[in-house]
Amino acid sequence: MQRKSILLLLIIVLTLGSGGQLLAQDAMEPQPGGTLRAAWQAEWESLDPHIASSEATFQILNNVLETLTFFDDDINVIPWLAESWERSDDGLTWTFQLREGVTFSNGDELTAEDVKWSFERIIEVESGNLFRIGGADTMVEAVDTYTVAITTTAPVAMLPAALAANKSVGIMSSASVEDDGTVNVPIGSGPFVISEVEGTTRLVLTKNENYWQEGVPYLDAVEITPVTDDTSREQGLIGGEYDWIFTIPPQNFSNLEANEDVVVETAPRLAYDYFGLNLNREPFSDVRVRQAIAYAIDRQQICDFAFFGLCTAIQGPTGSGTPWYYPYAPYDRDLDMARQLLSDAGYADGFTMQIMPAIGFEETLRGAQIVQQQLSEIGITVEITPEEFGTWLERQGNGDFDAFMLSWIGLTDVEDYYYLQHRTGQSFNFTGYSNEAFDALVDEGRTIDDFDERYAVYEQANQMLVDDAPYIYMYVKREVKAYAPYVHGYVTRSDSANNFWTVWLEQ
Repeated sequence: MQRKSILLLLIIVLTLGSGGQLLAQDAMEPQPGGTLRAAWQAEWESLDPHIASSEATFQILNNVLETLTFFDDDINVIPWLAESWERSDDGLTWTFQLREGVTFSNGDELTAEDVKWSFERIIEVESGNLFRIGGADTMVEAVDTYTVAITTTAPVAMLPAALAANKSVGIMSSASVEDDGTVNVPIGSGPFVISEVEGTTRLVLTKNENYWQEGVPYLDAVEITPVTDDTSREQGLIGGEYDWIFTIPPQNFSNLEANEDVVVETAPRLAYDYFGLNLNREPFSDVRVRQAIAYAIDRQQICDFAFFGLCTAIQGPTGSGTPWYYPYAPYDRDLDMARQLLSDAGYADGFTMQIMPAIGFEETLRGAQIVQQQLSEIGITVEITPEEFGTWLERQGNGDFDAFMLSWIGLTDVEDYYYLQHRTGQSFNFTGYSNEAFDALVDEGRTIDDFDERYAVYEQANQMLVDDAPYIYMYVKREVKAYAPYVHGYVTRSDSANNFWTVWLEQ
């Protein structure tokens, strides 16, 4: 594996000219105007970036809020709201120089005080993405109108990359907050404004006339409708009801790819699909039971059935598409080993468990059906309990599950694979996994910027996590997007980000 210096790759400071950072290119001359009709895969649960946790929400906010740094289409960190940054000699303070002349969509200028307010609210509400700004003890100082200093209690070597990861750390105007402290419609500096919201059934993004990048967005608006059924989304695209859809039924990939009236694009996905086990419930508190489950499943069969082969089987969180790939794979299917582990744990006759897939993510239901079949071979009876996504999130957050099935996406840095979901006490650690040795490793990994040294630390953490098996990893999907041929300028990205400001419609 070719290893790069992450310090050089991610902490390069570039200079952006006016309108110079357009991330999608098209051979044709862009035409302004029009409304893109987009079909989402799931409903959004909240539009408050500090409360939200779903992909459906963050893909909306991706076009409304902006971050200090940004990932370009090749997943390199580049300047965005911050033009440059530097790190103190002791590694504890990062100082960001903001771009001047940026305004929120309401016309107010974006300054260092807005960055300070946004990050302090992340701390105040104990956001699940608090780790991205360094933790609850992080201090944020508005040095002057356009200079922000972020000081952490321990070095966070990859802070500029963490701030680019998603819009949970986007800069929001304090005017977004209602009298009761809630945020219903966030006010950002991004290319679009949320102009209409009809519950969780329809949302309209309208062009931000105050946007700081000249010439974009090209679209007047994006109309977003959640369509949780894969076939309905596909038929809506083919029938002209939608111009762009979040994803396609993987079983129809070949037919859609051959359809001249549809453009299908794929990219390697920085993600993994998995099911998590509740370590606060018996028998999953016993590592032998979790390992038995890991030995009992055939990941390639799950990949083939759940996502029709548009995926690669994995035994740990990282796939070969990331420089953080670890080949440690101890769980080739071994039913004898699985039965022995169950017997050793006192479950020779098996047990009954529930697995919770999410409605709207049909691959999770198909995956659960295959897992149900495979685990029956070692005496485990699986009951499948699908839930609407909002209920699914609520049950997951309350620990009301035996096992839940979904995917993690947008994993741009190694800590995205390990820290938030598995470190003791982190808000997205829904399984209840706690291992002091693992915690020490991921804490150490956050302080290191040399790739080889950091890789070695996380290699230990990876083996520990895979052996402890709070998650049963299954496969890495291809990122798949589909749209009409008259849609131009869209880039299908490995981090799954939907950036609509460079999209335009051929009239």
